[in-house]
Amino acid sequence: MKTTLLLIATLLVSKLIHAQQEIVSGEIGKSVDTYLARTAPFGFSGAVLVANNGEVVLNKGYGFADRTQKIENKPNFVFSTGSLTKQFTAAAIMKLEMMEKLHTDDNLSDYFENLPEDKKNITLRHLLTHTSGLPIALSSDDFKAITRNEYLNEALNAELQFEPGNDFSYSNVGFTLLAMIIEDTSGLSYEEFLHKYFFEPTGMSQTGYKLPKWNTKNFVHIYNGQKDNGTSAMLTAPTWHLIGNGGILSTTHDMYKWVKALSGTTILSKKAKEKMFTPFKNDYGFGWDVLDGGNLRQHNGGSTLGNGAELRWFVRDELVTMIFTNSTIDGKKGYQVVRNELEALTMGDEIPMPPAIQTIEKNMEPYRGTYKMPSGATFLIEASGSNTNLVVESQELLDFLVDPENYKIGGTNVELNKKFEQAFSKALNSDDYSDFTFTGAAKGLEKEIKNELRMEGIKKPYFKILRTMPSERSKKHNITDVALNGNKDFEGESLLLHIVTLNETFVGLGVDFGFINPITLGIFPIGENKFQLYDLNAKIGAKLEIQEAADGEFTFTVGQTSISGIKKIN
Repeated sequence: MKTTLLLIATLLVSKLIHAQQEIVSGEIGKSVDTYLARTAPFGFSGAVLVANNGEVVLNKGYGFADRTQKIENKPNFVFSTGSLTKQFTAAAIMKLEMMEKLHTDDNLSDYFENLPEDKKNITLRHLLTHTSGLPIALSSDDFKAITRNEYLNEALNAELQFEPGNDFSYSNVGFTLLAMIIEDTSGLSYEEFLHKYFFEPTGMSQTGYKLPKWNTKNFVHIYNGQKDNGTSAMLTAPTWHLIGNGGILSTTHDMYKWVKALSGTTILSKKAKEKMFTPFKNDYGFGWDVLDGGNLRQHNGGSTLGNGAELRWFVRDELVTMIFTNSTIDGKKGYQVVRNELEALTMGDEIPMPPAIQTIEKNMEPYRGTYKMPSGATFLIEASGSNTNLVVESQELLDFLVDPENYKIGGTNVELNKKFEQAFSKALNSDDYSDFTFTGAAKGLEKEIKNELRMEGIKKPYFKILRTMPSERSKKHNITDVALNGNKDFEGESLLLHIVTLNETFVGLGVDFGFINPITLGIFPIGENKFQLYDLNAKIGAKLEIQEAADGEFTFTVGQTSISGIKKIN
């Protein structure tokens, strides 16, 4: 009888571990769920947790974990946490300091022999705060085979970007060296240490690389655009390019247990946590960004494969948001696209919602091709997997779609783009920002632009004026997007400036990072010759009617505005 009861209990625990229930409760949980449910048809894919005042009000999956098999994401599915891994590494160092096995002001020379002269004064604190001067990575391929000794040798012989302690430069290499120090100091492997001192005491049974008893059905596929890059299972065998700095696998449920543990003193003392959450250069503590006077503790991560993860902990507000994603959206990590709207809802703010759509079956093949507007501007309607997209690269087409009431042939905002083109060309080629005078803030923009370039280490920037469109919150304001990159071909992520103007007068600047891609509006048939267009990343959409005339020319209509004489040329 006891054996039977024990077996039943074991099965129940196992079932609970592998089938965590969806949670949607309270006004906040319901409003965020409504928003995210609307984002899924437009490309959002992942698992999201929101906790308010110590209670989980949302823990749910959205979009597909496997597009081919149409398997939807669930809250117990396993995602890569990316660089959230660094907070485990930092906590492990603090734990070892509590155990008096090391000190954060120890030098690398205390742990590694035969160090080059320029590395001898690097401290553990430098590694923890990205102030060591070590490079961001030793390889662009996280899965490239490399032994521990090979990695250590390459890391210690890498060229420093600056004298240790003098500047900030994000370094995965530094955190991998910390993982090695954790192993050498504790006598355990990096993952074994985390499991023994953190994951086991907190009940985080679904967190780690290879030690958890994974349910293989819970691994998610990782997509970059339409490309399937395999599943998160690939991270169960990390190389030294990842250990300590990225790739720990987890669920939203487990990661919330981690936040709860850090709220108390079960795994780290108050003194250790105070040290870990003290910001240094660039508001970075030990493995965490620490912002807003310590109220916001956050980190994010991801990879070019398409996965992304972000954890934001608003301490005073007792609010935690966690977004794990397995697909990019227009080249951006999924969390980047939905975070601001999600957090606005948690604060009780209203947001422009994605459209709720009810599609009809329709053969979209006849609509696909290249079109030419009467002004000469061209655009493309193309297949994207099983979907169809309208690719918007023309400022004129963008003006027509997002602001049809003010549309004019040739485009409404083309002239503003030309002014910014001239101003950036003169500023970046001749260090003369005077052509920004038309904004009323030439000096202010000079200071902001130079500061962003300095922080990102872009010494010889190239630029592209991407587009101008009305603000989603105020049609009176325009936002001009400008990409800056140290590579003339704009390879990799670019620094993106979002310049906000009112009647061409500068009123604000937003900054983020992303790949340069045209706006791609999904086309969803909703009626005879009628379509809902929407791009979740750009937060723009329109209801479009397409009519073909007897002569083969097309008329596109948005609202009360029509453009006739559009020709399909390919």
